[in-house]
Amino acid sequence: MSNSQARPPRLSTVVADQIQKELFDDHLQPGDRLPTEAELSERYQVSRSVVREAGRILDQRGLVDIRPGRGMIVAPPDGSRIVEQYEIILGMNRASFAQLMETRLVIEVEIARLAAARRSGELVEAMRATIERAAAHPDDYTVCMDEDVRFHELMSQASGNPFFAFFIDPVNTCLRNSYTEVRGYLAAQPATLAEHREILDAIERGDADGARAAARNHLTRVVEQQATLVPKETD
Repeated sequence: MSNSQARPPRLSTVVADQIQKELFDDHLQPGDRLPTEAELSERYQVSRSVVREAGRILDQRGLVDIRPGRGMIVAPPDGSRIVEQYEIILGMNRASFAQLMETRLVIEVEIARLAAARRSGELVEAMRATIERAAAHPDDYTVCMDEDVRFHELMSQASGNPFFAFFIDPVNTCLRNSYTEVRGYLAAQPATLAEHREILDAIERGDADGARAAARNHLTRVVEQQATLVPKETD
């Protein structure tokens, strides 16, 4: 056999793939319980140790939560694995904070446009509430950051496309984890809130072009002021 020939997958990986396929085929939802370890061992004719390893693989994929005494539970997709990958890329200097910000800018301006076209009154009011809470606590970094991130999460939901949320929410979480210059962030709060209001007003009016322009203005300003948000990057 040639050394270049691909090695067959491990048995635990094969079982994990089979469980994943059944999960999809059976339309299981977050919170649903999978069969027990003993049942899966019998179903796939493998040892329980192979089933346990398959479970760990599914957990790493973000498909299940493994809970003592309850077995495997279908997990809600939350993008946490994507955040980990973004942070690894940044930590290994494979990409810069500025490049992550650039990615966010390109995508979120279109999210804002779609949010204006597909808005719902409930999400508009929820976005407004984030602005009001942040404005009421201008010196509280945690509150301001929570509401800032929440505003952008709600805007991605308002776009009506769940893929936007799964892509951009991890970006925003990663950016949040990178913001370590508290004073610089709080100093920019008046501008941030004013820009959020402009974006929201356009979304509420159904002004897609206006929402896109307001989002571009906001995110361009953040990119230009990144030095006040994160430590200076070193080579």
